[in-house]
Amino acid sequence: MSRLCAFVFTGRQAALRILTGKLVFGSACLMSSPLRSLTRFCLELSGLSVLATGIAVIAAYYVFGGFGTSAARQALVFCLLVPILSTLPIQVYAATRLRRLERQNGALAHVATRDGLTQVLNRDAFKRAVQGHLAELGSNNGKPATLLIIDADHFKRINDRLGHPVGDTALTAIAGTLRRSVRRDDLVGRLGGEEFGVYLRGAGPDEAAIVAERLRATIERIFVGPADRRTRLSVSIGGISLRSRVAFDAVYKIADTNLYQAKRSGRNRAVLSRLGSLGRGGVTLEHVPSLAPTPPAERLRLGA
Repeated sequence: MSRLCAFVFTGRQAALRILTGKLVFGSACLMSSPLRSLTRFCLELSGLSVLATGIAVIAAYYVFGGFGTSAARQALVFCLLVPILSTLPIQVYAATRLRRLERQNGALAHVATRDGLTQVLNRDAFKRAVQGHLAELGSNNGKPATLLIIDADHFKRINDRLGHPVGDTALTAIAGTLRRSVRRDDLVGRLGGEEFGVYLRGAGPDEAAIVAERLRATIERIFVGPADRRTRLSVSIGGISLRSRVAFDAVYKIADTNLYQAKRSGRNRAVLSRLGSLGRGGVTLEHVPSLAPTPPAERLRLGA
């Protein structure tokens, strides 16, 4: 009997070492596909419990020379029940632990990809997401896309006159307006300072011009600062619409150039281009007529 116990103990220790390794592996895989990894891990645990049971049964058969005697049959029952019953608590613990790791990983992923102030995507996360979508252009039934770069006008003046807390309020208000004004599958990110990016999936130049004007007009109705020094916000927007696969840095450079054209033209406006053919002569750009900003008198009549 001592030989049996030693054999079973050795087998159980080996199985537990495998289980420990699987737990670490499972927690790592959980970050990519939580539900599938958890299901796979539980199945692996069940398989390992069967393996441990088989080891114990073989050990009992070897020690007792078969299961003809009463003691051998009792040993067989022992070998069947102990591994299975002892594995169940491990499965429950592992499943609970992995679900907790899933929630923690989700929280960490949110912190790692979000801007702390505005809660939109940070620059790196926005760039990676847009790069992934840009790689699909050209093979997505010819659907277009548009990148908008949005910059708050006279933001340094707001910080200097009203203080950084008011500046933070302005950035939060702009980010909130951007999130509420686009579709759920569009992307919104803060690229740094007072500059934001919006990626419009499936939006061509005409749709993008409408969206850009809506964003500009909505933000223009926002006021920040104390009651005696209320300041109206405004933004300048540069954008580029395209249908073919282009690197993010090239697309961003064109949109940023259009942004500075909007700044030089008086701010509080949008300048968009359409990316034409890509050939040996370089990139062909076509200007997209922008929607004219609402005149000041009309804004007052509308209660802006």
